[in-house]
Amino acid sequence: MAGLYIHIPFCASRCIYCGFYSTTKTNLQDRYVDAMCKEMELRCNELVSTNRNISTIYIGGGTPSQLSITNIAKIFTQVHSVWGHRVDAEEVTIECNPDDITDEFAQAISQLPINRVSMGAQTFNDDRLKFLHRRHCANEVKTAVSRLQKYGIKNISIDLMFGFPEESLNDWASDIDAAISLGVQHISAYSLMYEEGTTLFKL
Repeated sequence: MAGLYIHIPFCASRCIYCGFYSTTKTNLQDRYVDAMCKEMELRCNELVSTNRNISTIYIGGGTPSQLSITNIAKIFTQVHSVWGHRVDAEEVTIECNPDDITDEFAQAISQLPINRVSMGAQTFNDDRLKFLHRRHCANEVKTAVSRLQKYGIKNISIDLMFGFPEESLNDWASDIDAAISLGVQHISAYSLMYEEGTTLFKL
């Protein structure tokens, strides 16, 4: 079995801790998706030669939820066009920012092959969200989860971050409790890392 990872580098703004490749040049989205679809065509035989099926698809970033629904749909159309007989994915994940999950977005992705959403909540403390230069507030996480569940997307993972300056164990426990209260299926915990090359590293 094989896993397919698709990287979407676009972000509306940069978070101060992120070391992943990303760009705020969102005007390049259409060209990027077209180029990626072409790359799938050119590399289709690589998977075929291994005689393996695609068991998972993960769209990460960057911020994949910054793509238009048209471009997200185009990616899935191409995946099935190029590797259709090899696609047997039980789990299809897209990473989303909470503030991108409008009612329209949640409804639209529920009609695509996507059955899992990984959401970068990071913390339920608004002051810490501002420190990270995150665009959303804590209440938007709760609203986003509710919207996804409303349209049948039940498999939701939330990313939480610990290790903030002056954060106490009670603060961290409060974030965990807030995530659990939303009824999500998975919680990932990450330490705040001061990676060289990030804005956070320079502070």
